Amino acid sequence: MKKSLQKQSGSTMIYALLTIVILSLIAANVLVNSTTRYNVSSKQVKGWKEALYAAEAGGDVAFAEVRKLVTTGLPFSAQFVADGWTVSASPTPGPACVKTITFGQGNSLSATVTVDSATYTNGYACYRIRSVGTAKLFGLMRVGMDDRMNSVTKGDSLIRKIDFKYDHFLSAYGDGDGNNTTIQAVSNPQITRRVETVAVPQWSFTGALTATASFSGPGSAGWIDSYDSKNGAYYFAANNPLDPHYSDATNGDVAVGSSSFTEFGPIYGNVTTNGGNVTHSGTNISGTIDNSVPFSIPPLVKPDTTGYLPGTAGTLNVLAGTTPSTPAQYVYSSLSSGLTINGQNVLPLLPNAGKPAETYVTIVVNGNVGGPITIGQGVNAKIYFTGNLSSSGNDLVNNNVDGATGIYNMDGTPSTDYSRAGHLQFYGVSPTDGSTQTISVTPPGNVWATFYAPSASMSMIGNPDIFGAIVCNSFTGNGNTGFHYDKEIINSIPIDYQVASYIEDIR
Repeated sequence: MKKSLQKQSGSTMIYALLTIVILSLIAANVLVNSTTRYNVSSKQVKGWKEALYAAEAGGDVAFAEVRKLVTTGLPFSAQFVADGWTVSASPTPGPACVKTITFGQGNSLSATVTVDSATYTNGYACYRIRSVGTAKLFGLMRVGMDDRMNSVTKGDSLIRKIDFKYDHFLSAYGDGDGNNTTIQAVSNPQITRRVETVAVPQWSFTGALTATASFSGPGSAGWIDSYDSKNGAYYFAANNPLDPHYSDATNGDVAVGSSSFTEFGPIYGNVTTNGGNVTHSGTNISGTIDNSVPFSIPPLVKPDTTGYLPGTAGTLNVLAGTTPSTPAQYVYSSLSSGLTINGQNVLPLLPNAGKPAETYVTIVVNGNVGGPITIGQGVNAKIYFTGNLSSSGNDLVNNNVDGATGIYNMDGTPSTDYSRAGHLQFYGVSPTDGSTQTISVTPPGNVWATFYAPSASMSMIGNPDIFGAIVCNSFTGNGNTGFHYDKEIINSIPIDYQVASYIEDIR
């Protein structure tokens, strides 16, 4: 019997169609899941990076505020409050200044910044800046998956912290030092990153002699060199390479912020100018010469004298309990009739009881300085003046000694503040009308002191020598006048702040 074969093409098409539908459903499901996870991951990666940008932006704002402390002269809290910051007792020991800054589209980014004084150096605060950058997360509340992050590259997934309901950092670490831990809900899912920077002072004296406008000196029979008072009193060693202190004797560097440079006597150190034509030919400059070094020095503002005591004429006995960061503070209308400043002695029952102790005083003179000034052993005097200074060398009497011999800390331990010149510091406050101050040092006698007066024209005539450091607008020296830079100069004032460290807190 002959069988008839039926065509199966219709069934094949149905099977193929069903297969395509099943594969399409699988593909669609994979695509939906992949797209969802990609969107979540990409948004979280974007938020992770933006949180760091926000934290660093907040740190930059705070650092700019710290730098204002130099130019305004206001105390720490007053400066920050004036610009809209609030004062907080935390973190310990406080006070701290806090500000929250929002930016980005729809205020999706924010930075909460806290600034406090972490420690002190030479009596001036170093500021700790903690900035928390926050990026809001949009979309589903789920953890994303990003294959680019792995244990080999130590990628973001190993340290990423996503707050869906509560702030993980506050609950575990509080203010960062383990204080005030709390469970705090977040208003939106978010990613936070934390950075910490430390701003430290940039000191006024970074070389021997700095003049922003012009330099003409030293005297034709004088010279500029250096020494280290830790080794004792100054003696000339700059022309003897075999001397054990020769390396300390050739750092009498001179920096001029213009092309106006005239040399008379030898300079044992480096010379820089801004556009000058200084060469070694026909001169006696021992170090390198660079005529392409521009720089500027900000004006010096008068300290805020709120809380200063009225100064007493004739003799000033400094109160006990002073430190570099908490000096005794006095204000005078002028210093034209002479002043003797006496310090403290080591207390009884302590080692070296009765011996001169390091004592700290800051004086602001709303006028000229012209009378004799005498400071006792151990006295560290910073004298600000708004007028002019004119004195002979013999009228500026500094009874300290190089090497700190015979001077002690208040607890009776030997002092390590070796510089005699560093104990007497003069600061010329820049005139607000743009005029130029004058500082004149005349014979007879030598001077152990520092002069920081960025708006002053300073002149030395005759035969005085100055031991210390100088910053001025212009400098002129003639005759036998010389200058000897003490490399141990400390306890100067900040002219700016710089970032000393930067870390990200990855907890």
